[in-house]
Amino acid sequence: MRTRITISVILALVLISSSTVHAQIIYGQPGSAGLKFYYSSWNLEDQDGLTQDISQGTLDLSGFIPLKENLEARYQILSGFNTLEYGDAEDDLSGLGDLRIQISRSFSRDKYLLSAGVNLPTGSRELNAEEERRIVEFLSYDFLTLPMRRFGEGLGFNIQAGAATELGRFKCGLSAVYDFLGSYSPYEETGDYDPGDAISVNATANTMSGKVSYTGNFGFSIFGTDALEDDDIYKQAPQFNARIMAVIPGQKYTTTIGTRLVIRGRNKRYSLTEGVIDSQLKKYGDEIGGFVRLSFTGWKAWNIGTMAGIRQIMANEEEFDASTVFNLGLDLSKAINDRLTFDTGMIYYTGSADGGEIDMSGFQMSGGISLSY
Repeated sequence: MRTRITISVILALVLISSSTVHAQIIYGQPGSAGLKFYYSSWNLEDQDGLTQDISQGTLDLSGFIPLKENLEARYQILSGFNTLEYGDAEDDLSGLGDLRIQISRSFSRDKYLLSAGVNLPTGSRELNAEEERRIVEFLSYDFLTLPMRRFGEGLGFNIQAGAATELGRFKCGLSAVYDFLGSYSPYEETGDYDPGDAISVNATANTMSGKVSYTGNFGFSIFGTDALEDDDIYKQAPQFNARIMAVIPGQKYTTTIGTRLVIRGRNKRYSLTEGVIDSQLKKYGDEIGGFVRLSFTGWKAWNIGTMAGIRQIMANEEEFDASTVFNLGLDLSKAINDRLTFDTGMIYYTGSADGGEIDMSGFQMSGGISLSY
């Protein structure tokens, strides 16, 4: 029983991508460090009136270090706590995430980029699968917005190469990333878990029409096979992402409109005893969403933004029906001086999951400071 519970927990989390440190050379950008706190809370109620509540607090420390001209480093580390209440019971799970460091170098007047990163296993591992299983399952729900999905992983690294050019009216970029994910023990008594490596290819194009700026981003990712004690157990589905965004400046307001599409393939599960493919089903359905955002500078130079959006997640092939999530948000930011910036915000969520079987609502509050030097 312990082995089956552990494997299901591992597979639930492996599909959720963790936060990454992005690399992009910006000439003359000063060094900076930022600290941001998120508090998220969700309430789920099924048709029988049974409720489950999960709350998560996340602390995000990140920074940028200019090493010399055309060479930079970025870092990020998360920590968080989770509390799940269901009936008269309550479960808790807290810990530190891994430290991620990325070093990037640009060439030929920023036309080419090479980047290498490392994932240092500083986070919490060897969790108790039976006692913390419910929270881990909640962290894998794709219809919930939670900043921290994973805790500690193994030693890993990534290599990225990119190029940019102008084609007529379009500014275009193309990049490829290889992620090596090292083995580790995510839960007590599970043995050695080796997640499959990943390869991603991304293309970006930007153009102007009058004063309106249009940007499109398209990516495709494939994943290797996960293994537990050298036995194949799972292969994540290939995934295609597309994002299109338009920024429309105005006299008082700037309007941003965007849409996102995610198309997922079928995952493969392997038999633990025979090593052959046991099933090929979609763990998560395809997704489409959109948002509109208005931003302006208001009272005493506060930058104010409002946003409304929707996510529609299609039914998967494991008997979980479609989900719809609406969000409405407000954010504020202000430069206290030349070096210090403060920001805060709140987002409200509402919708349903599993074809209306689950009613859900939630909110996320955030606040942070950033310092340039």
